[in-house]
Amino acid sequence: MIINKLLGVFGSQRLLQCRTFAMRIAADGKAIPKKKTFENRITLIGADNTVSIIDLKSAESLSLRRELKLVKIQDVDSKTRRPVYKLMTNSEYHEEELEKRKERQEARQRNSIKGQKLLNLSSKIGEHDLMTSVKKMIKLLEKQYEVQVILMYVGQDGEKVCEKMYDIIEKNTKSAGKLVQKRNKGNSLRFQLLPVRENSTQTGGVSDQNTNGNDKGPL
Repeated sequence: MIINKLLGVFGSQRLLQCRTFAMRIAADGKAIPKKKTFENRITLIGADNTVSIIDLKSAESLSLRRELKLVKIQDVDSKTRRPVYKLMTNSEYHEEELEKRKERQEARQRNSIKGQKLLNLSSKIGEHDLMTSVKKMIKLLEKQYEVQVILMYVGQDGEKVCEKMYDIIEKNTKSAGKLVQKRNKGNSLRFQLLPVRENSTQTGGVSDQNTNGNDKGPL
């Protein structure tokens, strides 16, 4: 009987000690409940665009079972504070990689641009003056400037002439720049020329045969 009582006392003390180590005690002596931790929890977007909350290890196992790629598309979501992953097929993955590569290339290109220059040209411009303007565009592109071009419609055939001017500019600047964002706005044709990363030392293929004579008037 005495042995049983002793065992009971020692057992209670041991249990109390275990609880003391297992629980944090506040200043008033009350136990602070242990917070549940969810390590490596992510937001997972399935191949069918369903959204679920899952741990990273389970998501990796799921991607292996379904033969899909697990791709992180966002480091931390601003609302949930969790990283966002997506299950993708091989074709979707390659398409995503190409898009990211394009974005990185455009970002590098934007960072290398020194500034912007604006050129206004009229459809009444002579051929000599147009080619002079084209050479100016090329020089600006080689100096890593973005060139914004506005071709103004003048007269009944203004729009048609500006389209022809656009073709001439595109042909002669392609070694130094890239034409983007072509658009018609009001009575004008507008576009941008972005410098290429590796610039040619040549003048973009502009021929001098049209720059020695007098202006020939509208193209």
